[in-house]
Amino acid sequence: MATSGAPLFSGAGADLYAVGADRVLRRSRSGADAAGVAAVMRHVREAGFPAPRVDAARDGDLTMELVRGPTLLQSLLGGRTSLAGAARTLVALHDALHALPAPAPGGAAHAALTVPSPVALDAASDGPPCVLHLALHPANVVLTADGPAVLDWTSARLGPAGLDLAVTAVIVAEVAVDEDDELAPGARVLLDAFLHLADPVLGSHLDAAARVRAGDPGLDPAESALVPAAAALVAREARRS
Repeated sequence: MATSGAPLFSGAGADLYAVGADRVLRRSRSGADAAGVAAVMRHVREAGFPAPRVDAARDGDLTMELVRGPTLLQSLLGGRTSLAGAARTLVALHDALHALPAPAPGGAAHAALTVPSPVALDAASDGPPCVLHLALHPANVVLTADGPAVLDWTSARLGPAGLDLAVTAVIVAEVAVDEDDELAPGARVLLDAFLHLADPVLGSHLDAAARVRAGDPGLDPAESALVPAAAALVAREARRS
C-alpha cells in the first residue's frame, strides 16, 4: 500500500501511517509478513478481547482501525490515571487475555503463536497454555471511550500466564531501576501496586521474563543492561507482596 507524508509514529521495528480518517497502516521495516500478527489480533478480538480491528495484512503491511485516546502512559503522566488505577488496568487486561480460549491447532493464529521465539520461553506450566502478549505495558494500552485497547501483538505467543505477568513486571522495573529516569519513583510505586494485585506465580517465571526482555531487538544496549537489575527488583518486591 502506498503511503504519503511522515509517519504518525516510528517504533523500533515499524512505522505507523494514517490511512484516511479512521485507519492506520503499520509497516514493518524488515518486511516481516504481517499475516500471523493479523491472525492473532483477529482471534483475540473475536473472543472478546479489546484489540484493534484488522482490515488487511499483506507482506509487511498491517492495516487496522485507528483507536483513539491517550495511552495509559500518557494518562499517567498527565495525572488523569493514578498509579494504582494503572496497575488495576494492567492486571485486568492480563486476566482477560489469559482467560481466552487458545486458537485451534492448524489455524493461522495457532501457527503464529507457536512460531519459535528468538529466546527460549518458559516451559513451566501454570495450567493450559494461553495467549501471551509479552509486551503489555502502559505505552501499549490505549484508553478509548469504550475502555482500554491493547496494541502491538508482534511478540504474542502461547505459554503460561505467569510469564506474561512477569514480563510486564520486568518492563516496569526497568524504569524503576534507571537512576537517570525521572519516572523511576513512580515506576517503583506502579510495580509494587501491580505485584500486589497480580498472581504471585509470576515470580517463578522471572528468569524466562528476563530472557524475553534481554532478547527484545527493540532495546538498545543501555536498556538491555537494566534487565538484570529489573528482574532482581521484581524478585525482591514479589517476595514482599
